[in-house]
Amino acid sequence: MDYFKTRITRMEIPARDHAILRFSGDRPVDGEPGQFVMVRGNWGAHPILPRAFSLVEVGKEGAILVRNVGEGTNLLASMEQGDELLVLGPLGRGFSLPSETGGGVALVAGGVGVAPLVFLAQRLADKGIKPVFLYGARTGDDLPLRDQIGGICDLTITTEDGSVGEKGLVTAPLERFLQTNPTASVFSCGPEAMLEAVARVSVEAGARCQVALESPMACGMGTCKGCAILDAAGEYRYVCTDGPAFESVEIFGREP
Repeated sequence: MDYFKTRITRMEIPARDHAILRFSGDRPVDGEPGQFVMVRGNWGAHPILPRAFSLVEVGKEGAILVRNVGEGTNLLASMEQGDELLVLGPLGRGFSLPSETGGGVALVAGGVGVAPLVFLAQRLADKGIKPVFLYGARTGDDLPLRDQIGGICDLTITTEDGSVGEKGLVTAPLERFLQTNPTASVFSCGPEAMLEAVARVSVEAGARCQVALESPMACGMGTCKGCAILDAAGEYRYVCTDGPAFESVEIFGREP
C-alpha cells in the first residue's frame, strides 16, 4: 500500500486549536469507523514523520480532525485549500458493529476521540439507529465536532469545569444510561484513563464495550513497533494492526 496524493478541499476551525481537513484525490477515500490514515504534507525534506488520524468521513472527500499540539500538527493545521496532502490508508481494524442493537447504543468520546465516533454515529444513522452520544472534555473549548452530533444522536455533554453541559466526568451519564440499558453496546475513544473507566463501568453493568486506542506511530503498518502496548494477558499488541478498535476486556480485562 502506497501513499496517494490528495488536495485540501476545505479547512474548518470547529474549536480553538482544532482544524478539520477535508481532502480529495483521483480516487474515493475509503474506510470504516475506527480505521485511520497516515498523512503528511508535501514538505520536501522536512524530517517530520507522518501522523495517524482517525477518519471522520469517507467518500469522494475524506476528513480528519487535527488538534494543534506540536510542530507536526501545526504544519497540518496551517495548510490551505489546494495544498497537497499525502494519505496512506485506510489502516487498522475498525469497530465491530453489533448485529442486534435492541439494548441501545452509547458512544462515549473524550476530546479529539470524538473523530471516529462521529463517523460511527453517521454509519449507525444510515442504518436507522439513533445512539446516545456522551461527550466529555475538560472545558468547552475542547469539544470539536459537537455541532455535527446533535442531529443524529441524543447528545449529552460533560465538562470538568462545568463551562458547557453537565459538570463532571463522562462516566456519570454513562452509568445512568446503563442502569436502564444494561445490555447496550458501548463504543468509546479518548484518553486512556477515560477508556479504562468507561470499560470498567460497562463491564460491571454487563454491557459489551469496544475502545479505540490512541497511540503515536510512524508507519501505521506494524513495521516501526512504536505503538506496541501490553494487553490484559500481558501480551504485546500493536495499535496500528491489531486495533485501533479492541474489545475493552482485551486491553483492560475485568471479564464479567
